[in-house]
Amino acid sequence: MVSKKNNPSQSGDSNQITKSVTVSRRRAVQAGLITAFSLSGCLTTEPPADESDLGDNEVDSSSDEPREETTDDGTEDNTDEYQDNDTYPGSGPLFAVRTFLQAAVDEDIDQMSEVSHSRNPLDPAAWVEDGWEFRGGGDEQELDEIEMEVIDDDATIADVFELEGAEFWFEEEDLDETLDGEDLATVEVIAEDPTEDDMVWMMATEDGEWRYLFAAAIDDTPDDPEEAFEEPIEDENDDVVVEINWDHESATSDVPQAAVVITEERGVDANRIRIESTIEGASTEVFDRDDDEFTATWDGGHTLYIAYDTDGDQIVVTAIDEEGDESEVVHREHYEP
Repeated sequence: MVSKKNNPSQSGDSNQITKSVTVSRRRAVQAGLITAFSLSGCLTTEPPADESDLGDNEVDSSSDEPREETTDDGTEDNTDEYQDNDTYPGSGPLFAVRTFLQAAVDEDIDQMSEVSHSRNPLDPAAWVEDGWEFRGGGDEQELDEIEMEVIDDDATIADVFELEGAEFWFEEEDLDETLDGEDLATVEVIAEDPTEDDMVWMMATEDGEWRYLFAAAIDDTPDDPEEAFEEPIEDENDDVVVEINWDHESATSDVPQAAVVITEERGVDANRIRIESTIEGASTEVFDRDDDEFTATWDGGHTLYIAYDTDGDQIVVTAIDEEGDESEVVHREHYEP
């Protein structure tokens, strides 16, 4: 059953949400495998908490197929597909997180919505209803590699607003009223893949059941950005990078961006160039591809734009030879305000 949720385009300033938003594993709230689903639209520029009622799949005596249960309003009840297990037994926030992630793997939007709190701004069913497309999220292997732990079983509204992006989606007074008398818990969700963001999920009870309210990447930015810096590397021969302009002024965005100018002719054996900002955590890339649907090449004098932290950051440019399964950092440059 799809719960009645707030329209996501009405949560905050809708002018700040573009129709090319991707809710991906990489950025949980902005926003991951950890958020566990993707949303996309036309281009312009977590189960019931009383798991004591959940037994093994009931089987009709005349069939080997699990029997479909229905709720009081006649809709199909899919909770039997998401039974508790040895790792996350019984009721509680961990079981709710696991159920949401399993539903994402199964591309079960209704179940994801059922586990979402009514105030969850990233409930996929609400976004799909608003005209966006659901793309699915992760696979069984990635799900099995995730570790999760309740780090605070007595969380507060203030803890919600400690998470990045919360102020955009929520009004503190309204959320405080909605969650008055409810229990809150924070769950740390860690992926084995080092390229994935570790996440904090905020869980809240609703009608006596644990639900997924909000999630954000763990802010591991060091107090001194230079602690994360490595020795600079200069692409002296302009094999990939001509220059980085830290003072680029975008005509379409107020987010500080650096302009990375790429050479017109490549000087390295690579078919993909990845550009990353260490502190801000942004990334972009150019690559070679030529098939029936799409043609692209990374050389030709492109300029790529990447967000960076104005308190100090480091841009790393990596040349990747996918066929040879090799990569090399060809340029590393620091920004120090």
